[in-house]
Amino acid sequence: MQKKWIAIAAAGMLLFSSMSVQAEELPRRSLTVSGSAEVTAKSDTAAIYLSVETESAQVKNAARENAQIMTDVRNAVIAAGADASRIETQNYNVYPQNIYDDKGRVKSKKYKCTNSMKVVVSRLDKTAAVMDAAVEAGANRIDSVDFSVSKTQEYKEEALRQATAAALRKAQIMAGTLGRSVVNVISVNEDSADVTPYRAMNVRMMAGAAADAKESTPLSPGDTKLQSRVTVVFEIG
Repeated sequence: MQKKWIAIAAAGMLLFSSMSVQAEELPRRSLTVSGSAEVTAKSDTAAIYLSVETESAQVKNAARENAQIMTDVRNAVIAAGADASRIETQNYNVYPQNIYDDKGRVKSKKYKCTNSMKVVVSRLDKTAAVMDAAVEAGANRIDSVDFSVSKTQEYKEEALRQATAAALRKAQIMAGTLGRSVVNVISVNEDSADVTPYRAMNVRMMAGAAADAKESTPLSPGDTKLQSRVTVVFEIG
């Protein structure tokens, strides 16, 4: 009799254990959705990318002349309103160039020195004056002018909040249509967070024309766009 009760108890434990495993292994119903958002912010900062290019038959002369002009450019943009602590050298390069005759033969060689610099202006009303000062001081290339926002992180977080909310709304609509409801979050992943500054077009042409006409370069700052995209896996019930 005792052996019979032991056998029954063992069978009961085995059945309970089996039921527990089955309950644990029961897959959760899930719904995977993506959400995206774009926040537009009024630009409050400008970054001017400019270069000084010099040429000479002697490499040291090309480098020396370039250094002098770039020093003048740096002093000029600071005086015009650029942030002295936010001026950065982007690229410096000295390289030879062959000069060919009419028959395609190398007849001489010259050296070209290029020094590229990024100049940040935190007061937008000073941007045109800074760019004009650079050209007048000897900068012979204005590569681009980008307008952006100083409080980038705040706008990125707002875009992330909106993207996540968009994913939730999408999940609620889909689940509701299927007669279900969102009950939990299984996982969430930020796929991308992009900042797209506004880039002024044709600045080389505008800067050159303004310098020739002795006028201020016309610039119109555009808005900065910040995008975010997330993927969320929701549990539905």
